[in-house]
Amino acid sequence: MDVMSTPSPDPAPALAAPPGAGGRLGAEGLRPVSEALIRARYLAGLIGYALALIVIAGCVVLWAWLGWWWTVFPALLALILALQSLLLTPRRVRALGYLDREDDLVFASGIMFRSVSTVAFARVQSVEVHEGPIERSLGLATLSVSTASAEADLTIPGLPREEAERLRALLARRGVETMAAL
Repeated sequence: MDVMSTPSPDPAPALAAPPGAGGRLGAEGLRPVSEALIRARYLAGLIGYALALIVIAGCVVLWAWLGWWWTVFPALLALILALQSLLLTPRRVRALGYLDREDDLVFASGIMFRSVSTVAFARVQSVEVHEGPIERSLGLATLSVSTASAEADLTIPGLPREEAERLRALLARRGVETMAAL
C-alpha cells in the first residue's frame, strides 16, 4: 500500500464526517458511503436471521417437550449472533468512508480495529464496478480497485451507482495520465 505523507488537494468537495467521527483514525474529510448500505446488509442477512429464528424455536420446543435443558445454549448462541448483527450493522456501515485526492484514493473502515488504506493512482491496474440484485434495487454499487500487489487491492461497498462510475472513470483517467507521463 502506498501512503502519502502530505495530503493532496481534494478534487471533489468532501461531505462532513459522520457524527462521532472525531478522534477516529483517518476520519478527517472522508465521504461516508450511502446509508442505503444498512438496508442492503439487512436484506442480505435475512436468510441468516431466519435460520437463527428456526434454531431458537427448535431449541425451545426440544426443551419444552423433552426437557433437554442444555438446548438453551445453542438458542442463546443463535440469539446473540443475530442480535449483534442487527444492532451493529448501522454502526459498521457508518464507519466506512472514502476520499479521492489528487494522487490517491483513501478508504477507511472498522470500529474497534480501524483500517485506513491508500492506493496511489499510479499503482492501479484495473477498476471494476459490481452490483448484485440487492445493491441494484437500492441504487448502490461496489468499487473494486486492483493493483500489482495483492495486499494493496481495495474494495469500497455501498457507493451510489453514479459515484462508483465517477470514481471508476477518475481512476482510469488518472492511471492513463500517469502511464503517459512515464
